Amino acid sequence: MIKDGVSPGRRPASAARVVRPAPVRTFTGLEPGGSMRVSSAAAVLAAVLLIAQPAARSAAREAGAPLGKSNFAVAVGALEGASRANWVRLGRYAFAADGGVSAEYWSWRQQVRVRRSSTGNRAQGCAGRDCTVLTASGWQSADAARTLTGGYDVHGDELHIAWDDGHWEKWRLTSLAGGEIADLELAANDLGATHGFGDGSNASWDARVPAATIAAADHTSFVHRYDLWKTDPDSGAGYIDHGDGSPFWVTRWKPCRDGRCLGARTHRERDPAHTVYYVAPADTASGHRRDTLWHWRTALADARHETCYTGNSHVKPMIQIVDDDGGFHGWVGVEASLNQTTSEGRDADDIGVFRILG
Repeated sequence: MIKDGVSPGRRPASAARVVRPAPVRTFTGLEPGGSMRVSSAAAVLAAVLLIAQPAARSAAREAGAPLGKSNFAVAVGALEGASRANWVRLGRYAFAADGGVSAEYWSWRQQVRVRRSSTGNRAQGCAGRDCTVLTASGWQSADAARTLTGGYDVHGDELHIAWDDGHWEKWRLTSLAGGEIADLELAANDLGATHGFGDGSNASWDARVPAATIAAADHTSFVHRYDLWKTDPDSGAGYIDHGDGSPFWVTRWKPCRDGRCLGARTHRERDPAHTVYYVAPADTASGHRRDTLWHWRTALADARHETCYTGNSHVKPMIQIVDDDGGFHGWVGVEASLNQTTSEGRDADDIGVFRILG
């Protein structure tokens, strides 16, 4: 876990409700490995066919995009408690009606140490401290995205994706919010990913929901789900911190002075050390749905004689979930808070996937 910061605890459970306001291997995560012994050529062929099955494009594929939705925000991660080589990936999947799929994604790995970077957005008048919002390095740059192309099949509630680089993914499909949102749950893959989910609609990638509309939503009805790799502060053992069914720790957001960012401030009872939260676009451009969540405790900044904390803050790239009619339903995101301050190295990382969905 972040060694010079504190992650907030969980809140009581709350039900989610819809909120409607007025060709080369490009993957940078873990590669599949291992070996298999077989007793005959027939066994080899059977094994090859079994592995390839999720990647096949069927002539009998169901027509149209998955549940009729074209654009999905997707988070996947390889998260194992005993590992110090965990990775996460956040991307945008676009499905065409003819069976083609493309993706652009950003990824972070414990093996590749990156520092926090500026979004260029200064949050003023909304969280008690006016600060330029930071994010995981790379997320602030659209040019940092990698791309994939491939094909897909839908059979019932199963979505199979075969990427042109040879990898495949299998997802379970569910309709949410009266059919306005399609939900993805990772079922199988050969990437080494252990966790994954996504949400999609036909809203374009430039259909950004403004900060004032997000602040007006009832965030008590949004469900916060997360799977985050951390280490026990006493034993140093790694573990996966899981939560689901409760709202995010902030349920009241205040628009910042520039109208682009959001801010909030919380504190525990009898604890004067506030935690400040900021949501901002990933960069200074406006034509996208890429946001970032940044939070840290003010006592840590005060101890360093800083107004805005430069240590191990929590940085969480995320993509807005927007339905066909522009309604806001939350975010899909990843945490990529890699240690840049203390001597513990990877043991002080927080890395994982999360979603705030209403």
